[in-house]
Amino acid sequence: MAQRTTTPSGGRSNNRRAAYVAVAAFLLGLAAGGVHRGRNAQPPPEAAKAHRSGIALDAAATTPRRGAVPGGFARSRDGAVAAAAAFLTTGQSLLDIDPLSAEAAVRQMASTTTADVQIADTLKKLAAARVALSAGTGTIRFSQAVLASRLDDYTQQRARVAIWNVGVLSRVGVAPPQASWATSTFDLVWERGDWRIRSETIAPGPAPMLDASAAPATSEELEAALVDFTDVNEMRGGR
Repeated sequence: MAQRTTTPSGGRSNNRRAAYVAVAAFLLGLAAGGVHRGRNAQPPPEAAKAHRSGIALDAAATTPRRGAVPGGFARSRDGAVAAAAAFLTTGQSLLDIDPLSAEAAVRQMASTTTADVQIADTLKKLAAARVALSAGTGTIRFSQAVLASRLDDYTQQRARVAIWNVGVLSRVGVAPPQASWATSTFDLVWERGDWRIRSETIAPGPAPMLDASAAPATSEELEAALVDFTDVNEMRGGR
């Protein structure tokens, strides 16, 4: 196994620092052009009257998807939660397609009034991530998981859903496996016969501490361990 060493400033170490910065932006809010809130930001007023909800996994699993684009959600509380969860986990799909296809995918997910802003932000983040990861080799792996949800507000026309989630990104030579924890709050609108993203607000964390049960894996070790695994989002009809 190759030794993990720290090199002097410049060269490869600078490339890795640049990658970490771009990856952090990529992991937080790629799917919907998210607006970042500070760590100590207050929750929205609607949270005080929140309805707690588990992720509608069955609904999400049976939701039709077209390429990178989730769709076909029920006009209900569970449908809004399933939509937010599905929108959040489109990172790998968006990373895998070309910019024109990514633009079309984001426009399909977005509300009409905010689509242009979401497209511009997402394409900027995708471009930065690709540049930062270009020095690596092999597969770019970006695995996302939804861990908990909270339905903060709901009407037949609008919904606000908070999703606690984790994203793990890895590429050999440039991005050792790294996790980013965040809470994404989606403001959804019922438009064009489905739930669409009006906006996404992202707060870092809460992030757990890594326990001592296993040492952090290298990218090579991660790829070797997961060679026969299928991504959960792909199993649900994703990319």
